[in-house]
Amino acid sequence: MIDFINRLIIHIPDYHFLTTRYYGFYANASKKTLDKVHTLLKILKNKDYSRETRTKALKNKLNKFRYRTHLIDSFNRDPIQCKCKATMQYTYTYNPFKDKRYDALP
Repeated sequence: MIDFINRLIIHIPDYHFLTTRYYGFYANASKKTLDKVHTLLKILKNKDYSRETRTKALKNKLNKFRYRTHLIDSFNRDPIQCKCKATMQYTYTYNPFKDKRYDALP
């Protein structure tokens, strides 16, 4: 146990030690500078990190957690699509317990 803690403490930086994740090309503010360097060196970017691409990817990721897309991915069947290929629309939810009296309760 002490051996594990000793190996873990080695990776904790000192109190005033500055990490490089916020400086140079790693900083978020230097994104434009990095794009200029890529254009000057004629280096093609592997990925598109634009805001539009990131928001689209986030929406796709969040869409995976929805009931409809989960069923389409799992069973290749859309739960709100009719056999005649028309998409059903939500109108209301029936609650059988609404407006009922509970006489059995004190």
